[in-house]
Amino acid sequence: MSRLYELAVVGAGIAGSEAAWAAAREGLDVLLVTTSLDTVYLLAHDRHVLQPPEGTLMHRLLGGSGETAQVRRAQLYLSAKYALESMPNVHLLQSNVTGLVVSNGAVTGLETWEGIRRFADRTVIAAGTFLEPRLSQGELVEAAGRLGEMAYDELSANLRSHGIRLEQESIEMSGGAGELPYTVTFSRFAAGELAADGASTRLAGLYACGSCAHGPLSYEEAAAAGSRLGRLLAQPSAR
Repeated sequence: MSRLYELAVVGAGIAGSEAAWAAAREGLDVLLVTTSLDTVYLLAHDRHVLQPPEGTLMHRLLGGSGETAQVRRAQLYLSAKYALESMPNVHLLQSNVTGLVVSNGAVTGLETWEGIRRFADRTVIAAGTFLEPRLSQGELVEAAGRLGEMAYDELSANLRSHGIRLEQESIEMSGGAGELPYTVTFSRFAAGELAADGASTRLAGLYACGSCAHGPLSYEEAAAAGSRLGRLLAQPSAR
């Protein structure tokens, strides 16, 4: 029997990492699943100017001052990964989530590509632009939410099989140093699929956060949304 977590988060981008970190700080036992441990909290380009929202992991990683800061991608990735791995109640898992475990209309865990089920009281989908994405760059078209990164095509199909409606969204990404710009078309939760709280879905125990929930968000918006959901799910009334 697989270990039971209090919260499972699919996607360790900014929104997912923030949700996991905020929930774990409040005492929840959290499973954070990512297709690659090399992409935790990863920014699209090498340098970014960020205005970290107060109370977020981003705010802490950038010194806690709340002032605008120029950040290097590798620096933020390393410090975020270290912060998450340092928390005893966060388990970072490298795997590809292919579907949900559903019992009596409620989500009770995750299916991973290895065939192993991971069980949790509640699950957050924070897959960013990686739900059935198609990246176009010149004549290149690949199934990726960012250049060279794995897509969640099977998870998208599984969400639909459980009655979750998805709709397409596109985002234009500027090229970094020496890179061409590219376009990503991806799936997100359709309008009306999320409850008034902006995160709950029609399936009990399933939540969505970040760009896959509301369309393209800034890094700061994603951080605030993930942190807010993590704190919400840690409240006694939500358990």
